[in-house]
Amino acid sequence: MMELLIKKKSNIHGIGVFTTQLIKKDTAFYEISTNNILNKPKSKCAHIGMNKWVSDEKVLNYINHSCDPNTILDITNKPKLVAKRDIKSGEEVTVDYNKTEINGVKVPCNCKCKNCKMYFLRIE
Repeated sequence: MMELLIKKKSNIHGIGVFTTQLIKKDTAFYEISTNNILNKPKSKCAHIGMNKWVSDEKVLNYINHSCDPNTILDITNKPKLVAKRDIKSGEEVTVDYNKTEINGVKVPCNCKCKNCKMYFLRIE
């Protein structure tokens, strides 16, 4: 069975996560493992609640920021990625880091989207 998500070189930054097939809008397509919950921020982790960050080497740590992302990180129950719109096969999966990070260093954005905010927050 073919994997839904693969890692490869990104035009946004370094390595990114890409789809291998269409993902329909509002589909929860990746559950994030909560085996690695941290009580303080660390690089390549996502904020998922009060004093809680998650690290996921399989997928999440490789998803790049976009000011106009195609997914959201839904943390209402078990953290998961949900498509904000249809995501085409071969398209890079992106998320808005500014929606999950409450503190961090402003880093120049390279998403190249039409309404780019020119920066995003990243934990160093």
